[in-house]
Amino acid sequence: MKPKLEHIDLKNAQSSFRFFRREAAAFLPFWHYHPELELTLITKGQGTRFIGDSILSFSDFDLVLVGENLPHHWVSMHQIEASRNEAFVFQFDKQIFSLFPECRAFLSLFEEAEHGIHFTNPNNNLINQIINFESKSKISQLATFIEILQGLVEDKKRLVLSSNSYLDKYHKYGTQTKISKTTNFILEHLDQKLTVNQMSEFTNMVPQSFCRWFKNHSGHSFISFLNQTRIQRASHLLLSTNLNIQKIAFACGYESLSHFNRTFKKLKEESPREFRKK
Repeated sequence: MKPKLEHIDLKNAQSSFRFFRREAAAFLPFWHYHPELELTLITKGQGTRFIGDSILSFSDFDLVLVGENLPHHWVSMHQIEASRNEAFVFQFDKQIFSLFPECRAFLSLFEEAEHGIHFTNPNNNLINQIINFESKSKISQLATFIEILQGLVEDKKRLVLSSNSYLDKYHKYGTQTKISKTTNFILEHLDQKLTVNQMSEFTNMVPQSFCRWFKNHSGHSFISFLNQTRIQRASHLLLSTNLNIQKIAFACGYESLSHFNRTFKKLKEESPREFRKK
């Protein structure tokens, strides 16, 4: 699926960067890119994060820096009340920092962000700076934004997301491979029976080639990705609805309650019933 170019008008933002808070019943698929860098903090929400060819689950306090023109989106597993999905987003042009010698350390961070960076354990001070950002004056916002970026430079607990091979292919052809179309199909049909044979037909491959291709591009085997996304959706339903566990299992594509229970406990290290009681 080809990503869409999102136009971000920083000239009329009356600021060196754009900042906004977003609440939604669900983060819906919008595979897109833009020339500006983007720092996103998910404070409430769970689902799957797509950054280039990286496909990983996300949950509360997910912090990611996305580089220039790198396709990305966050997709919720299930639509629930709006207050359960919240994000704080900065969008900015890196060129503004090239004017200041004091900010040279940021440029290496921005270069690394070409692959996307997940900050795996951001400190509470940085998170609070982002959450309380909107209440500050314009000049205080600028100072705080610089402090936030400095905090990211110093944070060594981070994971580079998209692969070099993806960037080479993406920049060469200007489009995403069919992995995005494939994962979107899976997300849209989680409640149905999905098999390797079915997916190999969908991608016009033989089963063995599909399995190898999917793992190379997603970092997960097909079965592993399918179970992780189904259990992620089940977790949403357990916390946000009163549906009984058997109905949730069926709604997430499990034909057997015992299979669902075993898979849930393997991935969450507790039973669905224990998870719901928390």
